[in-house]
Amino acid sequence: MISGLTGKKIDAADDKRARLLAAALDLFETRGFDGVAVPEIAAKAGVAVGTVYRYFETKEALVNALYRQWKQAYNDLVLAPAPKGMKPRELFSRYWHRMTLFARTNPRAMRFMDLHHHGAYLDAQSRALSKTYAQAAEEFVRAARAEGAIRDLDPIMVVALMWGAAAGLTKFAASGALEFDAKLAGDMEEALWRAIATE
Repeated sequence: MISGLTGKKIDAADDKRARLLAAALDLFETRGFDGVAVPEIAAKAGVAVGTVYRYFETKEALVNALYRQWKQAYNDLVLAPAPKGMKPRELFSRYWHRMTLFARTNPRAMRFMDLHHHGAYLDAQSRALSKTYAQAAEEFVRAARAEGAIRDLDPIMVVALMWGAAAGLTKFAASGALEFDAKLAGDMEEALWRAIATE
């Protein structure tokens, strides 16, 4: 056992797994799944190649574990229950604030998920996490339409608008083209709401 920064005991095996996932995030986010070889992940994590296969049977298993780790963290934050009785505009704002909080706090993970979202190597468990988000969007759109707050839009359009905007701002920020701060997030929220609102 080794001691963590918080004083909590961390198992050496858990530490190696965490290092492998961190290395994979760095490499997959910048070069994609096909552009990265397992020995490169091992080298970046500071472990032997054989160690990778002790934790992940294949490179596909590794990318799925990484995707699930971050998609679950994203869903836990963005889809956390909201207070009952919120108006559609308030709920939209809450979802957007949580999305941009995640994106600004975890930009590499946001870019990784955006890049790998449609990967043929994602398994059923990984895809199910994406469906959870789509189902929440469908519920929001159905309720907002019933109140006459938004136009008659396909829920996937709303998901595409919101996710695309958050991921796009994250990418532009990484390139140095803009600063993804709270003001910019607020300006984008207004633009997105105007795109879907009835008035």
